[in-house]
Amino acid sequence: MTFNNRPLLRIAAILALSAATTSAFAQSAEYRRGYDDGYAAGVREAREGRGGRGDGRGWRMFVEDAEYGTHFASCDARRAVRYQVERNRGAVRADNQLCGDPARGEPKRLRIVYRCGDSDAVRVVVRENETAQLSCRR
Repeated sequence: MTFNNRPLLRIAAILALSAATTSAFAQSAEYRRGYDDGYAAGVREAREGRGGRGDGRGWRMFVEDAEYGTHFASCDARRAVRYQVERNRGAVRADNQLCGDPARGEPKRLRIVYRCGDSDAVRVVVRENETAQLSCRR
C-alpha cells in the first residue's frame, strides 16, 4: 500500500507562502507608517522654523563650492566643509585635514561659496589655520 504525500506537500507549501506574504505585507505597512510619521514631523518642523541650519530661523545652508589651496594647486573641499558646517554649527577650519596638502610649503586659502535658502551666494575666503564662521543670519 502506497501513500501519496504530494497533496500534503502542496498544502504545506501554500501555507508557508501565505505566511511569508503576510509577514512581508506587515513589514511594508510598518515601513510606510514610519515614513509617513517622519514626513509629517519634517513638515511640522519646517512650518515652526525648527528645520533649518545656521541661525535657528528655518534657513538651510547649502555649500555650493569649497576649494582649498593656492592659485596653482588646489583640491575640492566641498565634502569636508559640508561635514564641518553640520557638525560644528557653521564653523570651518582651513587646514590640510580638509582634502590634503595640495601645495606643500605654500600658504593656502580656503574659498567657500554658500547660500542660505534661496538668497544670493555668499563668498568667504579663509587663510590656512584660521576658522570661518558661516552663518545664515541676516
